[in-house]
Amino acid sequence: MARRANKKCLKCAVLAVEEARQLHGVEGDGCWDDLKCHKRRSHYRHRSERNFKRVISRQLHQETDIPETLKLTTGSSGSKYFPLLILYVDHPPRRKEKVLLHALGAELWLGTQQQAKIEPVHCLALSQEQVGRLTQQVLQKFSEYCNSGEKFTVFSEIIYRDMQHCPIRPCPLHS
Repeated sequence: MARRANKKCLKCAVLAVEEARQLHGVEGDGCWDDLKCHKRRSHYRHRSERNFKRVISRQLHQETDIPETLKLTTGSSGSKYFPLLILYVDHPPRRKEKVLLHALGAELWLGTQQQAKIEPVHCLALSQEQVGRLTQQVLQKFSEYCNSGEKFTVFSEIIYRDMQHCPIRPCPLHS
């Protein structure tokens, strides 16, 4: 496991060399080491860029090593409709934790084919009750669309997306 970043060194890395020497040198707390600190400060300043490049190179390497894809048959004909609720939130919810709901949208699928889509709607000013009514309206619309007598009462899946990916324009996040 990698060693954790030293918070003191992280803060020091953004300072100018003179400021860092004054703050952490003989006149300061005395942790400055001429042999180690220049290299360490450089490492901390550039580590996010290096990590990003490392992630990209790993992804490119993995894409070249793609194994053969096999299809599985589930035995069902795929003739069952299922509604998906798409929530744009500030972070994925954890147990008993509230999230900030930015927008919601929905999709109706039949097997592997998307049949209908309800464009995302901003929910910033809506209360919890209003959001509940809105989701019930979505389920009702999908039930009417199917025309098969099937009435949806719940969503098959809830998909959480980061609110930075909100497709609505204009959007307060993207102004």
